[in-house]
Amino acid sequence: MPQRKVSVINHYAFPPGSGGITRNFDMFSRLHNWQPHFYAADINHTSGERMTVDDPRYTLVPIPEYKGNGVKRVLGWVAFAAGAGARALSRPADVIFASSPQILAPAAAMVVAAVRRKPFVVEIRDLWPESLVSGGALKEGSALHKVLQGLEKTIYAHARQIVVVTKGWEDHFRKLGINVDKVTVVPNGADLAEYEVEESREELRKEYGISGFTAVFSGTHANYVGLDLIVDAARRLPDVNFLLVGAGARKQWAIDEVAKLGLTNVTFHDQVPKSELVRILSACDVGLHTVSPQSVFDKGMSPNKLYDYMAAGLAVVSNAKVPIRDVISDDEVGACVDPTDLVAGIERVRDADEATMKRWHERARELMTHKYSLQASVDKLATVLEKALYR
Repeated sequence: MPQRKVSVINHYAFPPGSGGITRNFDMFSRLHNWQPHFYAADINHTSGERMTVDDPRYTLVPIPEYKGNGVKRVLGWVAFAAGAGARALSRPADVIFASSPQILAPAAAMVVAAVRRKPFVVEIRDLWPESLVSGGALKEGSALHKVLQGLEKTIYAHARQIVVVTKGWEDHFRKLGINVDKVTVVPNGADLAEYEVEESREELRKEYGISGFTAVFSGTHANYVGLDLIVDAARRLPDVNFLLVGAGARKQWAIDEVAKLGLTNVTFHDQVPKSELVRILSACDVGLHTVSPQSVFDKGMSPNKLYDYMAAGLAVVSNAKVPIRDVISDDEVGACVDPTDLVAGIERVRDADEATMKRWHERARELMTHKYSLQASVDKLATVLEKALYR
C-alpha cells in the first residue's frame, strides 16, 4: 500500500522530549502507511520557552511571547492559525487533521482542506467554548460566546470525521445538530514498554530525594487542576510527602502558598521529558489526578496523567469521580472520590493492605495492556483516517 500523507495542525503538538503533551506525535508516528507532518507553535505553553526541533516531520510556527491568558495569548492563537494554515497550503497531504483545544487551529485546517479539496478530520480534546464558560473565562450568551459557538458548529459540520478523547460528549454534538455517527472515541493511552526502568525503586528514590509515602502530581499547573486542593491535603496530611512535577501559570501561586503555610512535606520539580517522568513516577507511591469543580468536566474526560500513573505501576487517587466514570471506577486502581474528598482518598491508599495494592496494580496493568494501550488508540485513529478518505 502506498504511503499517504496527513497534515497535523495542533498548536500544542509538542515534539518528543519537550516535556509537554505528545499525544498526536505518539499516535501518528506509529501509524502504518501514513506520513505525518506536524504544525505546532514554537512556544512550549507550560514552560513559556521557545522550542527548536531537528525532526523534518515538524514545522514550528513562530508566535508572540505571552504570559498568562491575556490578549497576547489570543494573538498567539491567531498567529499560529494563520501561520500553520499558510504553510499547510503548500505541502501535499491526503488528509488535513487538526486538534483542539485552541479552536482557531481547526478553523485554519478546515479552510486548508476546503481549498485543497481534501478530507478534514478534527480532534476535540476540550469542548470549546463551553470549557471557557465553565472556567469563568467567557460569559455565556455574550457576543464572543455566540461567535465561538457558531465557529464550533461550522467546524464540526465540515469535518468528515470527529475524534474525541472520551465518552459522554454525544449529547453536546446532538444539540449542535451534528451526526454522532461520525464521532469516534480515541482515548489517551500509554505504551507500557516506555514505562520500564532499569534502576531499582530504592535507587530512584535516592536519586530524586524521595522518602516516605509520596503522592505525586504531574502535569500542567493550571487553574483547573485543583492545586489548592493538593496544598490543603498536604497541610492536613503532614505524614504524606507531596511531589508536584511540571510547569504552568498556577505553579508560582502553589509555591508561594506552601511557603506561607510553612509546609515541609511539599516539593516542586521542573517539567521533564516523559522518559525522566517515568523514572520519577516509579519512585512514588500514589498518583494524584485532581480537577477544580467545573460543570464541563462532568461530561467526561480522558486525562493523560491518569494513564501515566497506571502504566508506571502507581495506585491512583482522583477527585473527579463523575468525570472519569467511563475510564476507571472507585476501588478499581485506587480511590475515586468526590471533588472535596481528596484527603480521604489519599488516606485510603496510604492505609491499604498489601493484597489491595496488589489487586489495584494488577487491574491497572490489565487496563493499560488491553483497553488503554497506545496501540489500541492508534488502530482506532487509523480507522478514522480510512473513513475520512473513503466516505
